[in-house]
Amino acid sequence: MHIWIGVEDFAKIERAKVCMDQYTLFVGPNNSGKTFLMQLIQGLSDKIVDFLEEDAMDILLAEQFEGYCKYVINQDNIGQLLAYINDKLNQKKEQLVREIFGREISIGKLYIDLELEEGIFYQIDLVDGKSLEIENIKKSKVLEEIPMDFLSIDRGTQWMSGFLSKRSSQEGTVDWISIAISAKGSALSAFRIVLRHILESDSLFLPASRTGLMLLYRDFFANRADDAVSYRVSDSGVVGSEGWYGGLTQPVYGFLRFLQTYFEKEENIAEYKKELDFFEDKVIEGHISVKKQGDFSYQAKDGSSTVPMYLASAMVNEVTPLVLALTSEKRYGRLIIDEVEASLHPQKQLEMARFLNRIHNKGMKLVLSTHSDTFVSKLNNLYVLSEQWKKQKKDAEKQFHVEPEDLISSETLFVYEFVFQDDGRSIVKEIVPDPKMGFKFDLFTKPAMELYEEALRIGENH
Repeated sequence: MHIWIGVEDFAKIERAKVCMDQYTLFVGPNNSGKTFLMQLIQGLSDKIVDFLEEDAMDILLAEQFEGYCKYVINQDNIGQLLAYINDKLNQKKEQLVREIFGREISIGKLYIDLELEEGIFYQIDLVDGKSLEIENIKKSKVLEEIPMDFLSIDRGTQWMSGFLSKRSSQEGTVDWISIAISAKGSALSAFRIVLRHILESDSLFLPASRTGLMLLYRDFFANRADDAVSYRVSDSGVVGSEGWYGGLTQPVYGFLRFLQTYFEKEENIAEYKKELDFFEDKVIEGHISVKKQGDFSYQAKDGSSTVPMYLASAMVNEVTPLVLALTSEKRYGRLIIDEVEASLHPQKQLEMARFLNRIHNKGMKLVLSTHSDTFVSKLNNLYVLSEQWKKQKKDAEKQFHVEPEDLISSETLFVYEFVFQDDGRSIVKEIVPDPKMGFKFDLFTKPAMELYEEALRIGENH
């Protein structure tokens, strides 16, 4: 499923509609709204399903009998579901913006768009524990068509099967999620849990100026207790807000909390081993160690002594959060990275483009912003190589020193340019690529040509 977020008259943005669950790149001048939109995506990513009530279940209900309900999201009802969600978003948009940014920001319209892949639908099965014993759920004839390779997870009041399992059926390919709830469970609560897996991703926002935040986050929490930055929003506005997350937006505060509460998970380190090895070898030329919670250090690959993070380079501090996000105890499905090229030498930007492609190809969703013509040129080259690879199977590894993991599909890469209008506001335009030449970045071409022409004029004066 592809998910877009759309806004109109939001802060400096006149209008925008961008993909938020694949591989998205923002380019544009300073103060055009890129960071605002990225933080809105982050803030909205875990709130969509909270708006759903029992009438949403009625839209998706496909089959029902005693102790069992089947819900389906398909081409026949996705329009109704979308209209329902957007009606809720329209009612709550001002409150959502206050919660995310900590202050009033104008917003005329907020909506999402959903698009199912061809031949794909989602099926959700709810089973009432009063009608079926939990121990016999897998053996039940009611559920005989449900994949048996799921793991039931006791969440106190619900029993939930594992995540998505793609299976073929006569109707197409189904992303099948099954849920069984106990007698104490709420059908709506279980329904929301499943839809959260479909419509939302556990997301982490990595703000710009990560070096400063890496070095100072401990002091932030040492000097400001959580209760001093908490707030409550009522229908009449903000109540008891002393600091609005200490003067930060909710996504930035969430990043600091991530650093403060970080724990490694061996399973995630093992899963991303190949990508992390590439990162250490090509990007930071060293290794990030975590001795205890919040105690990060860096060792260069030449074997020199290990140094605490505050003595490491700005480049290492800027990119370390990417390593932490992949190896964290909490598993993230999307990274939103502001100014992804910050503090990176141009050569390292080339390797960073390859690394990001690799983790995306491993399943990580990405939303990035950049001001670097070097980074976008490399990403563009890898896109064009990907198109050639599909058609001709060229030996890109030998000719261009890339591997299949570096390539990026045109079906998942979306590029958007923020363009200023005469009134100082911006509109967001999707850059449609040419399969042979890739993406045309007018934003970077113009200053490059101005410098070239200036150099020619200087040379003519000698």
